[in-house]
Amino acid sequence: MAKVSVSILACDHTRIGEQVAEAERAGADIIHVDVMDGVYVENLSFGPQIVADLKKMTDLPISVHFELLRPETYLSMFLKAGADYITFQLDTCRNPIHMLREIRRGGAKAGLGIGPAYCVENLPYLLEHIDGLILMSVEPGYGGQPFEEAVYEKVRRVRKLMEIREIQVPVSVDGGVNEERGRRLIEAGADILVAGTAIFQEGSVAEAVKNLKQL
Repeated sequence: MAKVSVSILACDHTRIGEQVAEAERAGADIIHVDVMDGVYVENLSFGPQIVADLKKMTDLPISVHFELLRPETYLSMFLKAGADYITFQLDTCRNPIHMLREIRRGGAKAGLGIGPAYCVENLPYLLEHIDGLILMSVEPGYGGQPFEEAVYEKVRRVRKLMEIREIQVPVSVDGGVNEERGRRLIEAGADILVAGTAIFQEGSVAEAVKNLKQL
């Protein structure tokens, strides 16, 4: 059974609490919060207050995904807000091992994100420092983008690299995930499906979550 991480970027932002509660009742496993700075990506999104507010209303872990430059600048405020997972894009950080250690030292799980145009060949040297990996199947920044089919191969490649190093961490795929793609991603070795548009903009939230979890 797949784990489902619901991305609130695709919510009706006037009803975030209501829709998160609906997703939780349907069996969602994680709440995914994209944090964008308008520099690394053109979009702007959530700050630490949304994390603090969500912690008051849900028992699900809050996974913060930094899609921004200089992630170390923002770390302390999101740790203070109560983020359970903090992931940053590998291409945004000059000293990723130090950053990963700082996340763990702050009490959160440390994650790396890798964009669709970037390879995973450096991953073996980082595996011992991470608690999760997000492979992007769209370019960071906006929901509803075309899905990059190369991510299936990338998931399989990551699994082989983990086997060689004898280190296994959860692999998430983020971007354009729906039932059909989700099934193929699970077959390729993904553990967690990050979905936003397919959950919050295509009918029943509860039905969408349940269908993805059954994959």
